[in-house]
Amino acid sequence: MTEQNADVFEQVADMIVEEDVVGGPKTAAFIKLMSLQFSKAEARLALKVRTAGGTLDELVERTGMQKGKLESMLYKMADKGTVFYDPALENPNFRVVQMGAPGFSETGVWGGIKHSNSVAIAKTLHTVVADWMDEKILKLGVPVAPVWAAVSTLPEDADPSENLAEVIKDEGHWSVSACPCRMSQWIAEPGNHCDHMLEACIHTGEQSRWAVKHGMARELTYDGLRELLDECNEDGLVHTLNIQNSICNCCHDCCGQFRGPKQGIKIFIPSPFVPEVDEEACNACGRCELRCPMDAIELIDDCATVDLEDCIGCAVCVTSCKVDGLRLVRRAIAA
Repeated sequence: MTEQNADVFEQVADMIVEEDVVGGPKTAAFIKLMSLQFSKAEARLALKVRTAGGTLDELVERTGMQKGKLESMLYKMADKGTVFYDPALENPNFRVVQMGAPGFSETGVWGGIKHSNSVAIAKTLHTVVADWMDEKILKLGVPVAPVWAAVSTLPEDADPSENLAEVIKDEGHWSVSACPCRMSQWIAEPGNHCDHMLEACIHTGEQSRWAVKHGMARELTYDGLRELLDECNEDGLVHTLNIQNSICNCCHDCCGQFRGPKQGIKIFIPSPFVPEVDEEACNACGRCELRCPMDAIELIDDCATVDLEDCIGCAVCVTSCKVDGLRLVRRAIAA
């Protein structure tokens, strides 16, 4: 189909598929998502802004639009999560978001149900995330999602670079949104979802400033961020990523990244740590086995046993144990 004859929303979908570093899912659901997150006028503007973007003056020259009208449209699109820029800069670069961090796998529901079509966006996004994972991410052939061990469980020899809270301490701005995977599944499949906390998608730095300014996130203090990380882990969520100012807290039930393990595909880059079992302290309660998101723990001879090959080192099991029968130790390096 030629560009002249293609639907404007399909053209935007093509742009994301072609310009995203991984690519998007060229599916009917993805094209529908474009039609829900853009008006036709916004979609036509997006095709001129592109994912590389430009400053306001550059975009005035590129589009031929009056500066005030263009600026107003760009800010409205930012409210809808389709245009990104850093609010801290005097002359920022405005660009169309790609698939993630931030992108169309997330932004439509970060702010909750705030637009007239938010429910429709969530239902469509549920399909889009599954398509994106299956068609693109899981076909990369390499693990892509770093796992961070729970901060409260780190051993004494942990380096600051292995401590998520320390790594993001200097970002200067932190916020949290509804988890897009969890929220979209809750809405798309009511009754077929987890009971984990919803507000668990963390932003830092420029992404945080943008998300807060445009009503997609709740700002946090650094102390509040530390408390949230602990709360997420205690809730059984896995800290992943920290890519382009995005941190996920994933559950086995709803989150797109866990489509990998469910299909036997290694998507996670394990943390440098694994749980060690204190056989004398373990009372075989089975709580760690039940809460392990990777099914890497089982009770053998009335004691928890960890499959280190499947373990991703998230430490959900450690904070789940009520008798201090587990602690993190450094993962052995394969010879």
